[in-house]
Amino acid sequence: MKGLPRRIRTTSKPRNQDEEKLLKSIGRKIHKDLYDLDKPVEWLAWESGVARSTIQRIFDADRNLGLLTLDRVAKGLGYAGVIEFLGSI
Repeated sequence: MKGLPRRIRTTSKPRNQDEEKLLKSIGRKIHKDLYDLDKPVEWLAWESGVARSTIQRIFDADRNLGLLTLDRVAKGLGYAGVIEFLGSI
């Protein structure tokens, strides 16, 4: 009996400069909103239910960002959701 083929590991890093630019602008916007609210990253992690390390990765734009994660962060910052947040960039 032959087993399943090995899964090819993929990376969640941006594939091109446009994707990287978008991720950086999202990270900058979240960072600016936190600064304007005068709140630390830990506060946003608690409010959004997203790990502090994940929020730091968003700031650093070193990984692709899940839509549901971004929605939680946006709501934690006071936006109605991800659509309103992205419209403010």
